[in-house]
Amino acid sequence: MEVTPFKQIFDLYFDSLSLQQHVHSGRGTAARKLDHAIGEGYVNHVITQSGIEIIDSNYQLADNRNVSFHFNAAMVELSFCLQGNGEIYASGTRHKLKANNCSLQFMHDFDVSFQYGIETPIRTLAICVPVSLFDRYMYDLESKGPISFTGILGSNAFRMFHMSIQPETSRILNQLIESPFTSTMHRMYAESKALELLAIFFDAALFERTTSYKAASISKNDRSKIVKAQEVLHERMAAPPSLIELSRIVGLNDYKLKIGFKEQYGKSVFAYLRDRRMDKAKKLLQSGQVSVSQAAGLVGYANFSHFAELFRKYYGYNPSELIRERN
Repeated sequence: MEVTPFKQIFDLYFDSLSLQQHVHSGRGTAARKLDHAIGEGYVNHVITQSGIEIIDSNYQLADNRNVSFHFNAAMVELSFCLQGNGEIYASGTRHKLKANNCSLQFMHDFDVSFQYGIETPIRTLAICVPVSLFDRYMYDLESKGPISFTGILGSNAFRMFHMSIQPETSRILNQLIESPFTSTMHRMYAESKALELLAIFFDAALFERTTSYKAASISKNDRSKIVKAQEVLHERMAAPPSLIELSRIVGLNDYKLKIGFKEQYGKSVFAYLRDRRMDKAKKLLQSGQVSVSQAAGLVGYANFSHFAELFRKYYGYNPSELIRERN
């Protein structure tokens, strides 16, 4: 994998965590799995043909961490926090890391410090744009004159625009994370979704316009039924209803439920249920109160082997490893 400014900061960040192991590195892609001594999870890194880089992080730390370093290159980053919380100190300014929020960041020759707690897993996705590419995108878009990296940053080392993650954005993020492609086609698909997200947030943050992307028209009454559907999935995780049954329970037809649920929560009913099951299974195993087969049954998997395979694909390691660590 070629060394770029973003690759350098990527390495600086994870070297600061001190203990990690490479899973694989290939043309335009790299992955790291955190060593169990510092936490659990993974970080995937993709470099697209245009030079845009995408970093998908999903991990939970074993203890509170403070990661600090200095970086002298210039960069533009659109960062999404999907889960977790923490604090970022960049060139003397404090910023909160909050779930369901995103930030557009402009940086050059800056000091940065990340402070994370162990309360919740951290799930973030960052889209990094080379400054030269950003300036080409922005050149002469407005009659009042071009917008540029230097013009936005001025004499500052760091500037950040905060925004919330809207339902339509969640849909695109989910498509990017759950790409149906592999290898080279995955890089092409990921780049298309990254560009879609960049267009939305450049328009909102830099031109102060509302995006042309509109959320699906869902009434307040229907939205309350979708929230009820989510509650039912939590309550009946061990024996969940089918989509048709769920639609009858909440009083909403299955089409509206499918479309509305994905808009509200950023993923399909099935994907949401799977995520909650995996999350609960992991917590049960970490508690030390159940075996792997018991955890499987408690989250609704009658087939132990099927559960173990799904768990391994989801977290990158076998559920039995949590049992061994516990002992």
